[in-house]
Amino acid sequence: MAGTLNQLPEMALLNGIRNARQVGAELKAAQRMSGASNQLNYEIKTTNTWDRTDTVTAATSTQMTLEVTMTCDKTQPWPEALLYLDIRANGTGDANKFTYLIGTYGGTTYNGALGWSDGTNVITSGTMNRNFDNATVIFVWTVNFFYKGTITYYAKPAIRASCGGTLTLTRTL
Repeated sequence: MAGTLNQLPEMALLNGIRNARQVGAELKAAQRMSGASNQLNYEIKTTNTWDRTDTVTAATSTQMTLEVTMTCDKTQPWPEALLYLDIRANGTGDANKFTYLIGTYGGTTYNGALGWSDGTNVITSGTMNRNFDNATVIFVWTVNFFYKGTITYYAKPAIRASCGGTLTLTRTL
């Protein structure tokens, strides 16, 4: 019986209106990169456990800049990409992840700075900027950190993007 009702001309009009409402709602809603939004989602990362490991030393607060570059595969003229950067200090365990620092560390008082400290050595996150060059279809993220003391850091970027590509991680300062 339901099959017969769906064949009526009135039902075709009703289904068309429902579909138009659904498309309008989807266009107005924030779209995420996922299969549900019909947008392919690529994860771009290397096979390395950590892409960069260095030891830095400074007696006073010093800036360090990491630069993540994604070269897109050029399957889209205007792709979208989001950077996720896993950075840890003086070890790779969960205790070495960044948390919110509240208190005095290494002689400096913090009130909610994102970073890591063992009480003497400290590293905090600074600014992050993303640039996109449409001519070359390349994204560049510049991520600043501030450190004091001796810290061995481990960094692993992962990018979620609407197209494939490759990434590199370099330290510029």
